[in-house]
Formats: sequence, C-alpha cells, structure tokens
Amino acid sequence: MTTDEKDLLVRALGADEPPLQLDLDALESRGRARRRRQALLGVAAAVVGVAGISVGVMLAAGGHSAVDTAAPGTPLAPTEREVGYCYRTADIGSTAPNQHIAIGVGGRDGRVDLTADIMQICVDSWQSNVYDFQPRQPGATSYRIPQLVACVLTSKAAGATEGAVGVFPGTANTCAELGLPVAQL
Repeated sequence: MTTDEKDLLVRALGADEPPLQLDLDALESRGRARRRRQALLGVAAAVVGVAGISVGVMLAAGGHSAVDTAAPGTPLAPTEREVGYCYRTADIGSTAPNQHIAIGVGGRDGRVDLTADIMQICVDSWQSNVYDFQPRQPGATSYRIPQLVACVLTSKAAGATEGAVGVFPGTANTCAELGLPVAQL
C-alpha cells in the first residue's frame, strides 16, 4: 500500500481515534501470505489429482501400462515417439555393448517424432555398419541388411524407453517371440 493510500485511509477513519490502531503493513503481509498459501494448495491439489488418476489407470490395468498389456504380436501404435532403438540382435534383455542404440532426432523445438523414420534410420545403420552390428570387412563400404521388423518396447526391454519403437533383425513373428506388439508406423 502506498503512502497516499495510507493517508487516505487515515483521513477516512480519522487519526484521532485512539482505539483504532491498524498495522496496515502486517495486514498486507498476512494477505500476501494467505494468497501464497492458497496458490500453493491449488498446485499441490493438481499434482495429487494427476498422481491419483495415474495410479488409478495403472491399477485398472493391473499395475501395467497399455503397452505391457498388449498381446504379443498384435499391432500397436508406439506411445513414445521421440526416441527409437536399433537392435543388433532380437534380444530385449541383453545389456551387452551395442546391443541397442538409442536414436533421437533434435529439431528447432527439441526432439521430433521419429517413428515414421526409425525403420529407414536402422536400415541405413545396418548398411553402413556404423554401430558395428556386423564384423568389419576391410575396404567394405556397404554391408548386408537383414530383414528388419519394428516392435513396440515394453517395460521388459533392458535400458530402453517403454512405448518406443525397437527395430530388430527378424520378421513380424520376432515381435511375438519377444513378447512385444508389432509397431504401427
């Protein structure tokens, strides 16, 4: 409250009234504190609400996400579209070096949706052997590209993001054998 506002209040109430002594600064401070508490309570309530809904969805799914509950080998759209993985072998449990390589494409506003391009990125990676998925051959500039299949990764995929696309050497049956849905790209 400005000095002019305080003067106006004092004139309206009268400065000669001894029983009426207001600590205007304390009143303003309490009002600010109350508004701050109300704002924090609103934010806390929103966070608790979102967490409660998330827990409810997980419990309704039996504690598993939609990706985890999808039937192996059935088509499913990926839920994580900004990262994908090129796999050296059809093994989601391995943590061996270069078993899978995470691919993310940065754009002007951060990462971009790469699900439409992940298959071609992995084809190019196999062809150039950039990740040493195949034994190096002296003088070779192009390598054999195996048949590849795109699956949606579940929480069982070691070191990978659930809901992202994993591209494996193999056929559509490979996804089912790994317990994964086939990615709808």
